[in-house]
Amino acid sequence: MDIAKLKAFIVVAEQLNFRRSAEILAMSQPPLTRLIASLEAELGTRLFERTTRSVKLTGAGVLLLREARDIVAALARIETEVRAAGRMKAGNLRIGFSRTAFMVRFPALIEAFQERFAKIRLDLHEAPGRDILKRVRDGGFDLGFVEGVTSWEGLESDEIAAETLGVLVARKHPLARRRQIRFQELEDETLILHHRREAEEFHNRIAHLIKHMAKKPKIYIKQENESCPILVALGRGVSLTIAGAQHIAPEQTRFVPIRDLLLPVRVFWKNDRLAPHAKTFLSFAIENRSVLPQRTECAVLSYE
Repeated sequence: MDIAKLKAFIVVAEQLNFRRSAEILAMSQPPLTRLIASLEAELGTRLFERTTRSVKLTGAGVLLLREARDIVAALARIETEVRAAGRMKAGNLRIGFSRTAFMVRFPALIEAFQERFAKIRLDLHEAPGRDILKRVRDGGFDLGFVEGVTSWEGLESDEIAAETLGVLVARKHPLARRRQIRFQELEDETLILHHRREAEEFHNRIAHLIKHMAKKPKIYIKQENESCPILVALGRGVSLTIAGAQHIAPEQTRFVPIRDLLLPVRVFWKNDRLAPHAKTFLSFAIENRSVLPQRTECAVLSYE
């Protein structure tokens, strides 16, 4: 079922007249009749009820008309966007990202994109998740990469990663021997967190999880000059992080997954004002979901 057959079918379905349809398509009527018959044979069903006086769509024809219009419109849009991307020589793209979104996939994605589109200038800004989403909605950013949020009013989104959450513990810690744990098993631990002003959403999510624990863990708020992995290695507590970051954590630590806890990372955009270079980056990001992470930090969860 090729696009030429679908386009011809749409014309006939809208005109319900083979002679008029042939004139619109700049072809004679017999080839058009054979083309529609070929499409019906390919699908194994009749699309039109034809008499000497009228042409009507069958139920299958009505269904195909709706889908065919969507397919033809999508192909036209894709063709336009691909042509625009091919003509694109330079541009400026404003991207917001949260700290954890950067940690998960972002650096390798940026590097790969710049190798292919060296003349597109990327203005990169780190900010809290909520601030990013508001700025995407208000036009301050073209795209925003945020973790933990599944939707935001007025914005489109697509998931580009889903990382397993876990805890970074010292190698001599009893939990270091475990293959995985439940979050409730952290009740006797000290959780190392960023300050609330750095990660308000994270604190809210952790507070929600702690609320259902029989015994509350201790909380240690790291200082600006402190590093979560180093604090863990020194035995000051345990730190929430993602599976993909464990390979660059200190040798004195070990990552232990937390059962049933995932960290989804999504890219957000406002569909009615996405420029060609932003669409190119968006497509690139969605198609490169397997890019490896580059660094480790405390996991900073955002949610609406």
